[in-house]
Amino acid sequence: MQTPRTGIASAASGETSTADSHDSDRQSMENRLCEALETLSQIRVTVMNHEQADEQVLEQRVDRLVRGYADMFSIKDRLNVNIPEEVLAYVKDGRNPDEFTSQFMERVASENQFTNGKISALTSFRQEYEAKLREFFPEDSTDRLNHQQTQQQQQPE
Repeated sequence: MQTPRTGIASAASGETSTADSHDSDRQSMENRLCEALETLSQIRVTVMNHEQADEQVLEQRVDRLVRGYADMFSIKDRLNVNIPEEVLAYVKDGRNPDEFTSQFMERVASENQFTNGKISALTSFRQEYEAKLREFFPEDSTDRLNHQQTQQQQQPE
């Protein structure tokens, strides 16, 4: 359970922040989804082991499932969650969204490694270039390199 956020503005006004409300709604939706999955599992077991005496239990579980769906329907309008279409495609294809996250992280790490390699290569090239510049044009290289360093320091990152 999350601790409530405190702040002068929210404490003075007595209102909860939009972020707290959204977190609460999201947590409520997650709880309802877990409850629905549990109820579906119970319904499956009841149907698999169906006996005449189980009909009332089955009706209660279906009613609980329908009430849970109604709760989720009422919560959905208060949620503003953006889910990437790639994740939805994974779920639609019957795949685990965690698999998407894992593959995405691997791809990002690979791209990061590639970018770091480029940075390293450019740094090495610059050092080699400056060394050759000093070697072949010693009188001009100091002024030229100082001018380049001044320009680099003035550029915002």
